[in-house]
Amino acid sequence: MLKKFRSIFSLLLIFGFSATLLGNEWANYYFPDKLGSYWVYEDQDGNELTRTAIEAEEIDGETYRAFNYDPELADWKDYEYYVRPGFYHVGEEWVSFFVGEDVENATEAVLTKQLDEGLVVLEQQMAGQLPPGVTVDFQHTIESKAQDYFYLFPTPAAFNEEWTAMQIEVTVTLNLDIQGAPIEVPEELKNLTSTVTVVETGNVTGTETVETAAGTFEACLKIEFQTETTTDVGVPEEVKQQLPEQQSDESFTTVWLAPNVGIVKFEHKHEHSDEVRNLELTKYEIKSDESENGDSD
Repeated sequence: MLKKFRSIFSLLLIFGFSATLLGNEWANYYFPDKLGSYWVYEDQDGNELTRTAIEAEEIDGETYRAFNYDPELADWKDYEYYVRPGFYHVGEEWVSFFVGEDVENATEAVLTKQLDEGLVVLEQQMAGQLPPGVTVDFQHTIESKAQDYFYLFPTPAAFNEEWTAMQIEVTVTLNLDIQGAPIEVPEELKNLTSTVTVVETGNVTGTETVETAAGTFEACLKIEFQTETTTDVGVPEEVKQQLPEQQSDESFTTVWLAPNVGIVKFEHKHEHSDEVRNLELTKYEIKSDESENGDSD
């Protein structure tokens, strides 16, 4: 009886190990990373981005595969974690990007720009409406917290099963320095705090044939991401009732990954905008175990 249990236990170990290998092989099939491999992309404005697989690094005892990029990122507002991870992990359950701090930097940069532009417009609108001698000076702080990993896709992937790919919580504090007002302004109106919550879900919707400048790729894994953003303005309830109703804000991103190549196309669009950002593969080279060649221009 003991020998039988040992045999069963051994089979379970072998099966578990085989399943782990299968998951990793499947992930590598759609996300190859041989050292020295490179991918060249072009965006909607004709700008090129080259990604190159470099030596893996140890972070907190874990081995992370790595990429570098040319040109380097010049402005966090232009960061896209879908296609520009520095470190990533191909594991038993997920292909995940280690991007939490980068996402926070990008989120704060984008919101700072939007808030600065909005305050300029607001100050211009108020310029001729304030009573004589009354001035208002705006100051703001933005703090964001993102989860450490962006989950690109599960390994192996199941079609039409959603998962939480990224979650970000942002606190925006707006301080108003009001001088010369004829009446005392309540402190709760001088210091306004809003919470912005971003939840992104992913879904592998199937496979498609994708045509790019680098060629036509069949059986591309199509992953759709939907981001919903909600804002809660921290003002007294009687004031909140007089404000316009806060609407959720959504954006949609699609990433296509070709077998033995990786990401070949990226597309991002916003619910309330006609602008579409995209990235398309124009040239690549995937290194192999047998040879350093394999150029596919």
